[in-house]
Amino acid sequence: MDHFFDLSSLLSGHTGGVLPLPNHNPSLGQEYLLSDSGALSPISSATGHGNSSSAGTSSLAAPAPTLVAANGSNLQIDLIWDKSVAGAPTGFTAAVIAAAQTYVNDFTSAGKTVLYINVGWGEVGGTSMAANALGESESSGYLTNYTTVTHALSNAGYSFSASNEPTTGQFFVTSAQAKTLGLISGISGSASSVDGYVGFSTLSGTGNSWNFNATGTTSSQYNLQAVADHEISEVMGRIGMEGTAVYNGHKTYTPLDLFNFKAPGVLALSGQGGYFSTNNGVTQMGSFNNAVKYGGDIADWASYSSVSQSGTLSSGSDAFNAFGRPGYNVSLSADDLREVASLGYKLTTAGARLA
Repeated sequence: MDHFFDLSSLLSGHTGGVLPLPNHNPSLGQEYLLSDSGALSPISSATGHGNSSSAGTSSLAAPAPTLVAANGSNLQIDLIWDKSVAGAPTGFTAAVIAAAQTYVNDFTSAGKTVLYINVGWGEVGGTSMAANALGESESSGYLTNYTTVTHALSNAGYSFSASNEPTTGQFFVTSAQAKTLGLISGISGSASSVDGYVGFSTLSGTGNSWNFNATGTTSSQYNLQAVADHEISEVMGRIGMEGTAVYNGHKTYTPLDLFNFKAPGVLALSGQGGYFSTNNGVTQMGSFNNAVKYGGDIADWASYSSVSQSGTLSSGSDAFNAFGRPGYNVSLSADDLREVASLGYKLTTAGARLA
């Protein structure tokens, strides 16, 4: 059995950094997987997951955890509210719960799978957020190899035959994704040993506010449910490294990198953007962000030029876009659901109808 090294994405530093759009709209969802030097940060804990944050600034007690589940789904998300959430506005927790409910409604797994996600208000994992970020995520996970990853994904019906498959590369898999792929127990972890952290900006001093509902977002508001959709999916494994990260002397990739193509039969394997495909690059299902040129995250959809730049939605803004703009009732697209399914999660009947 492969040996997994436990890692936490606690340091900032996606290549390119977090850059605002020309109109100062923030980057949507910088995940903390790489340090500024391109290294993964190991968890000091001896447990199998990251430690829950206790650095919330509120003097009030944290709300009780919320277990989000759905009939017909083996996937559950246990939302562990940080102390900081005690100071969040009314409607905040309901919006995050609604986002988590989307995932358990649309996805399942082979066996019972519980994802433990710590939620912060104005911080992520007890750390201050970047000034221009709407939301951020951190994930614990494991280092393994190409054979382990592709074997697990082949069980989900995917095959890999690109001319430049990174067969000798090292792979980082979030603990949440490792659960659904059967690489670790689906019920491992706890409220004090979480799979990841998500945090959301207070928007203080920006002149903007949050809309906590699914619709009705005004020109001076951002949709929090959409940002929660974005951040939760990163903890679930929707992240990219493309070999731009080096850990212990080895170029490091993620499972999603195997679905990022430059051309039919040729993987992108760079931070300069590519397109999502599940059939060896034949069908293009959304353009990825050019993180080298624009900053933001490799695995997010291209949205620097416009909200529809990625081609995943004919109009409106996609929840997985790299950059956000106010005034949109952002939603998950069919390509979003297919992308999460490519991580190893199984679509429920309800999810399959949408995808």
